[in-house]
Order: sequence, then structure tokens, then C-alpha cells
Amino acid sequence: MSGSTLHTGPAISVILPCYNIPDHVGAAIASLQRQTYADFEALVIDDGSDDDTAVRAEAAIAGDARFRLLRKPHGGLSAARNHGLAVACAPFIAFLDADDQFAPDFLHEHLREIEATGADWTACGVTLVWPDLCEKPHSALHGAPEVQGAPRWLALEDAREVARLFPSAWNKLYRRSLIGDLRFPDQALYEDHPFFWQLACRSERIRYLPQPLYRYHQGRAGQITTRADAGILQQLARINEVAAIVRRSAMTKQQVGLSRLATRVIHERLQQNPAPALRAEFLTQARKTLHRNGLGWTRGGAADIDPTPAPDIDPEFRLDVLVCGPEGAARQATCAALDAQRLPVACTLATSADRPLESLFVLLHQSSATWIVFMGAGDVPHPDWGLACVEHAREQGLEQGAPCAAIVCAGMQGDIPDIGRATPQGPFVPRTAMLILRRTALAGWLEEQPQIASALARLPDAIVLPCLAAHMAALGGLCYQPAPLMTLAQRPALPLHKTAWRIAGLSYALCPLPGQWRAALFAHLAQMEMGQARTRPARLARALAAGLARRRSGLPAPPMADHLGPYLRVLLGCR
Repeated sequence: MSGSTLHTGPAISVILPCYNIPDHVGAAIASLQRQTYADFEALVIDDGSDDDTAVRAEAAIAGDARFRLLRKPHGGLSAARNHGLAVACAPFIAFLDADDQFAPDFLHEHLREIEATGADWTACGVTLVWPDLCEKPHSALHGAPEVQGAPRWLALEDAREVARLFPSAWNKLYRRSLIGDLRFPDQALYEDHPFFWQLACRSERIRYLPQPLYRYHQGRAGQITTRADAGILQQLARINEVAAIVRRSAMTKQQVGLSRLATRVIHERLQQNPAPALRAEFLTQARKTLHRNGLGWTRGGAADIDPTPAPDIDPEFRLDVLVCGPEGAARQATCAALDAQRLPVACTLATSADRPLESLFVLLHQSSATWIVFMGAGDVPHPDWGLACVEHAREQGLEQGAPCAAIVCAGMQGDIPDIGRATPQGPFVPRTAMLILRRTALAGWLEEQPQIASALARLPDAIVLPCLAAHMAALGGLCYQPAPLMTLAQRPALPLHKTAWRIAGLSYALCPLPGQWRAALFAHLAQMEMGQARTRPARLARALAAGLARRRSGLPAPPMADHLGPYLRVLLGCR
């Protein structure tokens, strides 16, 4: 390879720190000796071990001239790596932890890819190795663990994409010129994060090799990533440092990318099961860290992250639910589904009140949650309902720089989908359980518009909910969750002629929708009515009734929408 002809020394300097790890250092050194690419120097840095680690390392080197054993007083992993960087003389740098190994082709494949593409650095997949010798390949990309594809470029302009990469120093090869005078933070745990993100800010892209070329051992006592003592609080300091680094860069989607990074590393520390008091302190400090940096808890679709701590870390994930309807099996089914939510519901109240909107207004003043929703007895949310809805709203708010006022979630009524909106552009026409309201937005609106709120509370749910959604959209926008994440109870039959007259006759103050959108609202409600008819004659009869009601009420012809059936489109005169 041409790398060895650029200067008189070796092409690659491999920095291998070790501290009190006598049972593993020999295997790490042996993995270097088995490399198919031989033009390297290996700097084995003994970081002041007080056992026979250095003796074992020297024995493993066994006179191999490519290896140097360098001893220094104990200063931690960062200091050991920085010492290696000060001594290294090659134009390319690699790091190997003493409890891991390189696959035989690690150096060969990385260097070949760099020389073929001109990349400043490369990253590869890994093999996870457990103490029982069970092994599993991993892409080293969060959220996409399967090893697949060919070597390719990964862009580093979008902070969301940077956050997907393992930030580890050890599954990469670097041009020395890219590292320059950059060093690992001294006396720090989880030191890879600021080092990696500073390099990502210096480079537009990284060359990615999907092959699992690094053997990453799991579950060893003493590993930094498995500790459950007060050192886990240092992870929050690294979040602060990375946020400051990224803020100074030109990366896009910074808020979302940093939020995903913070969510993952907080999850990883909690997975080590710290003692209850330390866990509580960590959650408190994590919440402060997110708030200080304007970040939020968001998994970004990573299903391996436990959502349970979310309400303790980010107030955006606190949800109260009011279940309306008489006692009985239907209400019990709704309450049971809420108890089974993956995102814990802060409070579930049940009422048999005839006017659920009035009950919701009462709950509004009792709740301290961010979101409130009222469901009818028999509405059954899927286990991921609250989590998916609030996560979607959280990411949208981070991207937009402002939170939305309400979330609309699609559902299923039997086998009939209720998409929660009359057309792809609007308006939103949810059932009760399909509308999740931001408590502060609703409270502020009620204070400013008490008479309108009182008048809305006396309207049928089928009409009041679209009106309320329209008001929330005007206040702070709506977030639409298109996945049907709940099974809706049977809707009471609507008298279509009365419904059309009511929609047409509402004042703009009550229903801030223009005529065409009101017609779209009526068309959607009529389609839901048709969906409950089980025979073709019954569906045709309801379509005829809807067409007649639309014309008599004075509503204009509604816009075309894909979910409207052919009978209804013709008889309503859809345009």
C-alpha cells in the first residue's frame, strides 16, 4: 500500500492504553500481531498499573520490534491516549482498548478504504462479544444494528445523522492531520464523545465500512460503560461539552440531533441499574442538563431505548387522561389499556358525566401534566399510543423551535380507519380520544375566550372537537400522527341533516373554518357514518341523506379526499 511510502516510518500508529487488565491485554496485543497489514507501530501505554499488566504486556510483545511498552503514572484513559498521540509518528492513527481486539483485516481494510477514497477517517461495524463468548455483529449505527450494504460515505452535516454513529474512538482509523492538536478531555469519563463530535465538526463526511472489524467485549467488571457509581454523572458533563461544540458548528438539525444523543447516553447509564438514590439524582441532573441546553428526550425511532424514565427527564412526556362514560366493561377496557402504556400515564380519572368537555375543563385546573386527553368508554389505545404521539410532537417541536398546541392521532373504528382529518391539508376532525391537548395552550385559550368555551361545551362531540382543534391550530399548530394507534368505540349515529345545519350555522368565533373546510368536515363525518353501514343499500341511503343535507344546509361542495367513498363523492358533488 502506498501509505507505507509516504515517509520513512510506519504507516499507522496504534495506541493501546492499559490499566490493571492483565487477563485481557495479551489477547489485544495478539490481535495486532495477527494483522494482515504489518506496517504499523503499536504504542502500549501502561497507565500506572499496580498489578502485573505491564509484565503480561511485555511477555505478549515477545521482542516484536513494532511494539513499544511505555509506562506512565496513572492518569486515566484520556491521559494515556493523549500520551500515545504525543509519541505517535505515523500519518494514520488507530485506537485499541486493552480488553478488545482488532479483527485480522482491521488495519488493511481501513487503510485501503482511506487510500482509495481520500477519506480523512473511516468507521466500521463491530462484533459484540459477551463473557460467555456469545457473539453478535452490529453495524455500529444506532437504530440500525444489522450489518448490511457496501462501504459508503456517511454525511456529517446533519446532527441527527452524526448522532447515529458510535462515537467510540476505537472502531475508526484517522488521518493524523485530521486530529491535529485535538486531545481527549483530561480526567474525564465517556471521553470519546467530545473527541468524536469535534472531529465530526471538522469533516463533511466519514467513510463507513459495514464489516464488523472490531471485537468489542461486553460485561467486564470495571468497564467505564458498565459502571453504576457516581461517575455516571460525568455523562451529563459530556452532553454539555458536546452541545457547546455543535452550537459553534454549521451542522443542521442541531436540537434534534443533540436530543437524540442525550437520550441515548442517558438511557445507557440508566441501564446499568444505579442505586435508587443515585438514579434519582441522575434523573434530576439529566432533566436540568436537557433544560439548560434546550434539548428534549427523543428516541428518534430507536426501539431499544426504554421509554419508562421519559416523564422524569422531560416534562413534555407527562400525560393525564380523563375517561368519560358509565361504569362497566367498556370503561374498564379503556383504563386497562392506559395502565398498559409503554409511556407511563401520570393520572387516569374516570367520570360518567354527560358532557365530557366540561369535565375536561375541570381536569385542566387539577392537572400539572403537559398533555391532557379525554377518551370515551371503549376507546382502547394501543400500548405505544402515548409514546408515539408525544415523541412525534416532541421532535416536531424541536425542529420548529416551538411546541405544538395539540396532537391529532388516527384510529380504527372496527375495520374502518378514521384518519383524523378531512383532507391531507386539513381540517382536523378528531374524535375525543384522537385529540391530545397541551394543557397550557388550552388553559390560556379558556381564560381569553370563556364565552366561546362555554358555548362549545354544549355542542355534540362530533362538532365540538373539530372546532377545538381549529382553535388549537390557530394558537400553536397541530401535530398529526398518521399511524392508527387506537381502536375507537362505536360512534353514536349522527342525524346528518341536523349535523349539516349545525356546521353551516356555527359562527366563525366558534368554528374558525371557512365554508369549504366546513363542507370537508361534514363529508368526513358522513363517510364515518357510511362506514358503519353493513350493506350496499344502507350505504347508498346514507350517502343520499348526506348529499341532500349538504345542499339544504347551504354548505358548499367539499374538496375531494381519498378516503371518501365513490357514492359520497358523487352525491356531495366533491370537487
